[in-house]
Amino acid sequence: MTWKMKEIVLAVVLSVICGVIYLGWSTLWIPISAVIGPVGAGFMFGIWVIASPIVAYIIRKPGAAFVAEVTAAAVELFTGSHFGLAALLVGIFQGIGSETAFAIFRYKRYNLFTLMLSGALAAVFGMIYNLLAKGFGYYSTEVLLTTLGIHIISGMILGGWLAKVVVDTLAKTGVLEQYAIMKEKRKKEDANGHVSGL
Repeated sequence: MTWKMKEIVLAVVLSVICGVIYLGWSTLWIPISAVIGPVGAGFMFGIWVIASPIVAYIIRKPGAAFVAEVTAAAVELFTGSHFGLAALLVGIFQGIGSETAFAIFRYKRYNLFTLMLSGALAAVFGMIYNLLAKGFGYYSTEVLLTTLGIHIISGMILGGWLAKVVVDTLAKTGVLEQYAIMKEKRKKEDANGHVSGL
């Protein structure tokens, strides 16, 4: 399960790109949350965890989801996020949550369900950070459950589902031919071809 240099480079590049997107998304969050409130603006959450499923879906190795999210969060922090250090700290928790989804299946399942589970667990672990950072009395039970529910749904859609759409689109261009995602796809196609030929 050793990482190859090309995998490290791709993970860094994608994470940095996601980190810049995170920064822009954070900036956009300010006026939107001012209009509809921070709970309502929770629908934006999923984009902040998309680095994990994107990188993990392509590279398919332990640690990929965690490293991607933490790197992206670090980029967001150091490029001037108004969230400050919290951007990195919550990124660590979200990375752990996302990584957990792939670990549950022993890094052998990278289908839509696992990617969406990655986004959902990132939301759960992100909320754990918020509770630890702000205190358990910060949210009323109703606000906590509503916020968590919105974050989970957003994480599944804007995190997991959208990550699959983005990566599958990239794969069609041929730029991912040398990575695990395409190698496993070719193995399945060869196996299906062998079965149909029997």
